[in-house]
This record gives sequence, C-alpha cells and structure tokens, in this order.
Amino acid sequence: MAEVLTSEYRLARESDLKRFVASVLERVGVAAADAAIVADVLVASDLRGIESHGVARLESYYVSRIRSGKLDPTPVVTTVRETPASLLVDAGNGLGHPVAKRTMERILEKAGTTGAAFGAVRNSNHYGIAGYYAMMALDRDMIGIASTNTVRYGAPTFGRDILLGTNPLAFAIPAQSEPAFVLDFATTTVPRGKLEVYGRKEKPLNAGWAIDENGHETLDPKVALKGALLPLGGFGVEGGGHKGYGLGLLVDILCGVLSGGAFGADLPLPTDGPQPGKISHFFGAFKIDGFRDPAQFKADMDTELRGFKESAKSPGHDRIYVAGEIEYENTLKNREHGVPVHVKVWDGLQKLAAELDLPFEVE
Repeated sequence: MAEVLTSEYRLARESDLKRFVASVLERVGVAAADAAIVADVLVASDLRGIESHGVARLESYYVSRIRSGKLDPTPVVTTVRETPASLLVDAGNGLGHPVAKRTMERILEKAGTTGAAFGAVRNSNHYGIAGYYAMMALDRDMIGIASTNTVRYGAPTFGRDILLGTNPLAFAIPAQSEPAFVLDFATTTVPRGKLEVYGRKEKPLNAGWAIDENGHETLDPKVALKGALLPLGGFGVEGGGHKGYGLGLLVDILCGVLSGGAFGADLPLPTDGPQPGKISHFFGAFKIDGFRDPAQFKADMDTELRGFKESAKSPGHDRIYVAGEIEYENTLKNREHGVPVHVKVWDGLQKLAAELDLPFEVE
C-alpha cells in the first residue's frame, strides 16, 4: 500500500510509477524504448505538479486508443524533409512522446552545429507537457522552444464555434544558480485536463475559464466539457482574450500549417472520438554563445530572476515566483517524498493493471 498523502492522494515512488506505465504500454504492443520515453514524460508531469498531463491520461489517451486501433503502437516514422538547420518528420500515427523527444534531440544536434535549428512533426498524437521538450536544451547552454496543436477545445474571441486547441507554448532558458526559467502555458485560459481535474474533485471552475454550448460562461466543469475553453485572457477583449486567441492561432500555424499536417477545422473535436494522427508539433533551439558568453549570460539570468523574486510583495503575499520555479520545487519535493496520484487515478491504474494481468507495485 502506498503512503496516503491526504484523503485525495496517494504517494508513489517515481521509479516504480515509471516502470508500471512502461509495462502497461509494452503489454499493449508499444516497443520498450518508446514505452520508457512515454513513462518518463508522464511521470515528469506529475513530478512537476501538472497532474492534468500525467499518469491520469495513461488509459484514456493512450491505451484505449491503441486498443481501438486509432493509434499505432509500432509506427513507421519517416523524415520528410531535412536541411542543416531544419527538419520535418512524419510520426506515422504513433505516440507523440517518442517522436517528439527524438525530433528535439535531432534539432539540438543541428543547433549545436549551425547555432539554431527548428523542426516540426506531423501525423502525430498527444505528446504530454511541452515544457519537457523545451527543457532538453538546458544542459547544452541553449534556449529551447516547443509547442503543439491539439484536439479542438477552444473558441475564438467573440465566437462559440470550437476551432482551436489548447495549443501550448513552452520556452526553457538556463540560469546559473537559480532554477531555469521554464515558461510552459496553454493559450487557452487553462488546459482541458484542468476541467477534468476539477470535475474529479467536484470543484467549480473559476470565472473566465470556459463557456457552455451556447456561448455563455459557466463554472460547471461538466457543462464546460461540452462547451468550449476561452482564450488566455478570458471572454472578449477587456482582459486580453484576443491576445490568447492570437497566440493559439500562431501555434496552429507553426505546428499544423507549416508541417503540412491537420489544422483549424480539420482537427478533431472531443466529441469526434480519437482521430488517427491529426496532431502536429513544432520545436526550436538556439545556442546562447551565438550572442554572448554562456557563463556570463547565466550569471545575468540569476540577476534578472532574483530582481523579480526579491521585489516588493503585494499585501498578504510573501513570495514572488518566476516561471518554472514552482514546478522545479514540486519536482524536488516529490522526488524525495513520492509522486502524488489522485485516488481516482490510482483506482483507475489498479483496474488497468488487473485488466492487463500486471502487478501494481508503486508504493
């Protein structure tokens, strides 16, 4: 039995949880190397406290789609076009995580030679948190970029038709002693997975997150899941919703249009069910030494980040964070004490283990 964190969570060992996720995927036909990458990405999400993209998605996003024949567990991945500084890959309707990680590795190798490189992947599927791939650049003294379009969940500013995904953007920039600056955000107000999390916890949504089927704002996660997410900034333009709409459209252009993959209304709706290979990704990396000495840059990054963290606090608040800091601290804590898994997710993993005749040993 795993340690109980609260009435809502149990704690699992990181290594055990990765091993279990990988064994599940191997049982449904995924190659061991690919399964290990997926497990690493999913558990990294839970370690960082992003439970909407963690092991909660194992069955519903991956296993069920493989079982239904909508996702190829052993895809033929091909390089469509390549130059010294660019790359286009066709994922062959496989899992998004392995092709994304390997493509980013190739982009980093190219950037190491040319100074900067960019790449895209088409005919792929969900790939987890974008920040995982951007962060791959950090130990190479590079700045990493990653994004992906998604199944359509969001409405444009002043619209109610569901035309955009959550379409996240991620940037990772190294520092010296401070944690890296890791900006990883959906271009909708929240990821759709957060609606699912709030639904599991039976919590009301915050205002400005979502609309119902008729275009009216709603705080009910179950109603919102049948409606649409709003762009970052919320309803209309007063809170900057048009800016979130523009960012979401930018991601769809870089991922879908640029790669020759699906985009706009060609992307599936949640109600359409799984659609094979409709998702596209975009990656970039560039070397800091193309601009200045990396050590000096990282020292200045420490100064920059501390300037914000040490600035005057608003009444009632004793700390200012910079992007990625909370997730970094969550990772340190959860690696030491265990990965929190919501009890409903935990029960689902146990059920999946029984269905696949696998041991569930993650304590």
